[in-house]
Amino acid sequence: MNSGGEKPVTRLPTVILIHCTTESSAPCGKTFMIETAKPGAVSTPSRVSKSAWTVSVEGAIEYTRVVYDLFPERCKVQVMVHSSTGTQLLNSWESEEQRLPLVLAEIGRIGAPPATTASCDIPPGVSAAIESLGGMFQKQGTANSGSADTRARVIILSPTIRSERISATARSISQLLRAYNQQVAQSNDGRCAVQGLEVEMIHLTENTVPAEKAVLPPHISLTVHSCFGQRLMPLMSSLCREHYNMASTIITGIPMKEEQQGGVSCNYDVELFHEADIHRDLLPLGLPVITTGADSGHQHSSVTLRWSNPRTITLDVQFCSHSCRVSPVEVNSRPSSCLFNFVLGGRSVMLEQPRRTNFKHVSHILFNHGGGVFLHCLPNGKSFLEDPPSISEAAGGKVTDYRTSEFGVLMRSNLLVPFAEAPNTAGDMLPVDRALQQLERSTRIWPLVYGDTVLFNMNEEVQNLLTLLTYERLSDQHLTECRRVIYQLQAMEGKNQPLPTLSGTARQKTGHKREDQYRQLWSELETVVVAASTTSPRHQEVLESLRQCRSVVNRNSFSQSDGRQVPAQGNASSAAGSRDSVWKEYDMYREGEAPDTGDKSRTSSPTASRQKDATGAPGKIKTPKFRPHADGVLGLSMKVRSGVSLKTLWMEHHRRITTSGHTEFAGRAMYPGQKALLYAHLDLDGRKAAAMKEL
Repeated sequence: MNSGGEKPVTRLPTVILIHCTTESSAPCGKTFMIETAKPGAVSTPSRVSKSAWTVSVEGAIEYTRVVYDLFPERCKVQVMVHSSTGTQLLNSWESEEQRLPLVLAEIGRIGAPPATTASCDIPPGVSAAIESLGGMFQKQGTANSGSADTRARVIILSPTIRSERISATARSISQLLRAYNQQVAQSNDGRCAVQGLEVEMIHLTENTVPAEKAVLPPHISLTVHSCFGQRLMPLMSSLCREHYNMASTIITGIPMKEEQQGGVSCNYDVELFHEADIHRDLLPLGLPVITTGADSGHQHSSVTLRWSNPRTITLDVQFCSHSCRVSPVEVNSRPSSCLFNFVLGGRSVMLEQPRRTNFKHVSHILFNHGGGVFLHCLPNGKSFLEDPPSISEAAGGKVTDYRTSEFGVLMRSNLLVPFAEAPNTAGDMLPVDRALQQLERSTRIWPLVYGDTVLFNMNEEVQNLLTLLTYERLSDQHLTECRRVIYQLQAMEGKNQPLPTLSGTARQKTGHKREDQYRQLWSELETVVVAASTTSPRHQEVLESLRQCRSVVNRNSFSQSDGRQVPAQGNASSAAGSRDSVWKEYDMYREGEAPDTGDKSRTSSPTASRQKDATGAPGKIKTPKFRPHADGVLGLSMKVRSGVSLKTLWMEHHRRITTSGHTEFAGRAMYPGQKALLYAHLDLDGRKAAAMKEL
């Protein structure tokens, strides 16, 4: 059962409360066969089983061992034993008593409870835990000037949690915490209130406790677990990983000599607990993550690393990117003991990633520091202590034409400075919001490399246009300047002048043809202006001016390619107004009709229409001329009249080719354009008689 609004908070001070009742001496777990023998007597096997007290002690020791191994100075755990005679503290919150041997010694001193132990309730033990946490927070708050976080966790191990008493126990814990905080608020003895409490209740029974929600305040969470016997150890390990954000690594291929096999080396695996941050650089590389702990019912993900040849050189350790302590998952296993004794003896173990190729990549090192085993994570690329890598060695690959200098200008133009004064009215925009909008306008269109752009490699005048487009508002002078730059580019294209690019940036991918460069220039400019047109109405006017300018250029280029000259208009607006009439006239020429211009001398025939060349002199529209090429195939001259469509020209060209390759059928030649009369000689007499009657 999990109730309460908060999720488990990692690395909180924890109190493990072992509840000692009449059921503590009852068997809990599987049985073992032990042979006992007296001197001079025959050994007799006897069956023994662990009691609930033994299983509770093992679970508390396992949780405490992992925390003390990995976080000896940062995290604190206190163990209590609650019985009918009261609550006994096995260790205090002092750093000197945060040691596992001291806890084991105190448990040995207390001993197993007798079978006649009286029953007792859980809330008095929780009250003692809250009092102890308040005293610890008092010292911590004094050292940190009252800035300590006063949230804590309580883990209860009890064989007598009844399903019908869960809600009552939860309400009692909530009342005890509220009463303690009220007492602290009314007194001036320096104690600290407990802001939040997480309670983990573990029921040592074979029967699963049904989930039952209890109404608790938001700052209290309650979780009830049910396990039996040997399943308590995996549960405590799982809770420890969850509470302290830990991960595991499996070291495979550890060579060990076995005496039973005549000294033959065998390979073993050892699983280690450590902080989860040690894998933050490895998971993006796609390392295989396996799932372990399925047998115990508490699965978790683990990364596999392979044993490499040990080394005694410690030069690689100083270039590590991260390091943390490690603790074995199975502390009593022989492979774990041999591995830690090997490292504590002054040797280092190199760990490599699973091989995907023939190359070996060492990513971690196990090393001894001051009696503790540490796992060092080596950087995947160059060392952090060396010179910073070139930008060409980043994620983009071997790209050397990044716009690095322009990026520096962009950062300097969006530099943030302190602003002490607050907005005058509630409707004013905050300076940070204005800075974000300026950055958004500046990066709507921003190429990364020189080779992807032509517009951003132009001279200062064009760069001035790009800068003005990033403004929040444009004045009349700014609008005039934007139009001037657009008209200047149009004039340069008309004169076929080279693009005024900056020195050292002319590395476009559009080729060396000037018309291709201008085509990409206008395409990029329209994209930039369209992206900026939503900023203000003046930006929209810049877009309209650009489109009007391009429409005039396209109309003139079409007229020149068609052999006709369009009269120049007074300005851009009048040219845009006559654009529709020009296209209507072009459509009429394509259909073979003369446009109605009011001139009676012009006929409806396309061949009778007249046009003027570039000098204004009248001329005739030439009909298509087919000329033989060198290979004997008829070709079509490039000068054609506008009244003939491309389809008609192609069909005529194809007919000429096909007819020139064979002799025409005699019947078709005798009746051109008509139906040929077949077998005319068979009815020759009948036709003569009919002709005589007509005469």
